[in-house]
Amino acid sequence: MTKRRSTRFLTILLLLGCNPFGLAAQRAISLDSCITLALQTNKDIKAAQRQVNKYEYEKRALRGNFFPDINVRAVDLYSTMDYNSLLDIATPLGQTVAQRLHERLPWLIAKDMQQGIANGLAHRLQFLNQPIEGKIGNVMTVGITLTQPLYSGGKITAGYEMGKLGARMASLGEKLTTEETVVAVHEAYLLMVKAKEMREVAVQYDSLLEQLTKDVQSALRNGMVSHNEEMKVMVKKSEAELNIKQAENGIRLARMNLCQIVGLPVDADLDILPGDDVLFPAPIESDDMTARRTEYQLLELKSQLAEQQVKLQRANLLPQLGLVANASMVDGIELMGKKILDRENVFNIAVSLTIPISHGNQDRYKVKAAKEEAERLRMEQASLSEKMVLEQQQLANEVEEARLELVMRQQNLEQCAENLRVSRKSYSVGYETLSDLLEAQLLWQKAYAELVETKYLLNIKAVKWRKTAGTLL
Repeated sequence: MTKRRSTRFLTILLLLGCNPFGLAAQRAISLDSCITLALQTNKDIKAAQRQVNKYEYEKRALRGNFFPDINVRAVDLYSTMDYNSLLDIATPLGQTVAQRLHERLPWLIAKDMQQGIANGLAHRLQFLNQPIEGKIGNVMTVGITLTQPLYSGGKITAGYEMGKLGARMASLGEKLTTEETVVAVHEAYLLMVKAKEMREVAVQYDSLLEQLTKDVQSALRNGMVSHNEEMKVMVKKSEAELNIKQAENGIRLARMNLCQIVGLPVDADLDILPGDDVLFPAPIESDDMTARRTEYQLLELKSQLAEQQVKLQRANLLPQLGLVANASMVDGIELMGKKILDRENVFNIAVSLTIPISHGNQDRYKVKAAKEEAERLRMEQASLSEKMVLEQQQLANEVEEARLELVMRQQNLEQCAENLRVSRKSYSVGYETLSDLLEAQLLWQKAYAELVETKYLLNIKAVKWRKTAGTLL
């Protein structure tokens, strides 16, 4: 087991309240601990990190285009091929002399006599012909070549800038994935908080009905109420028990969902810290919030990338200047018993200039297409920026409305609680009917549940607003 896996294993043990000896107990985990664990186990974040590494390596590879390209080449050839031939000197010499005699003395040596004279001279000069012998044998070549682009119309610079922009975009992509994961953890954690509070509402409502059931049964034994009154309470009591069961199932599903989000087994015995549901502060208006948003920064980098693409395409219309230098050593090949190349050192240098003239205006149209794409992305960035401002303002409004609604729900719960207290007292002295008391209890239970739901929605909307404002991380 690697060090990282060991650390992660121990972290999970601590979070779950487990130990390596098999003794386990349910332990509470905080929201911050859930976020930390999710960021360590989330596969999307790990994939985004791989993407960042990929673009970082590509950027470094593009930076290498600024430096010379140096290659070393070595060749060792052995051949048994021999060369045996006779160097004919007499024949071309005889033809040349005959041709010159005809040109100088045309009245003495006619055209038809020229070939005969050439053949005669060639026969007499046979002693000048020499045999030529040679063989390849072992030939060795070692050389080093240096290629350096001097001017490429800005293509290398534009490519490197695109590589840097790609690396920055990958980094922002990782940040965006992290933000989405943090939002998902908040939603799962707050859903767990809501589920537990809903169970508390159901338990308290059931407790009220339990007490009322005892009171009605006592009154029934004394002949003060009818059996119908008892049945009304029992129906409400059954509904309350069903609500408790549904709330418990909701807690179970919320716990499984939270475990899945943070990367733990879905059947892990996990719980949340009691009271860990602090509301986020109200939004603060600011003009530069959109610029801090990750999505906006990605759009801006896309526009810059399109501008570099225009420069890259324009470079195809400009001259290309390069330098090539080569140094080599050649050894081998024998002729007439002597080595022709005896470790000969050769150095070559060349400067090449390429000027594009015409290719059916293909490159020009590519430049125009790149400009149109860059302009499209700028317009898209402006449009999405406006939509981001609207989205941010809409969420800010929803958060403010939810805060006001929370205050209203708290006041409503207090009023319903007071109404229930008065109704219970009035029922005990016979001023209200059982139906009125049951209605008061139901209104209290509904007000309590609405308060829990409003608090949950306020937290969720506040988290989403922080993401749109660029202040989540």
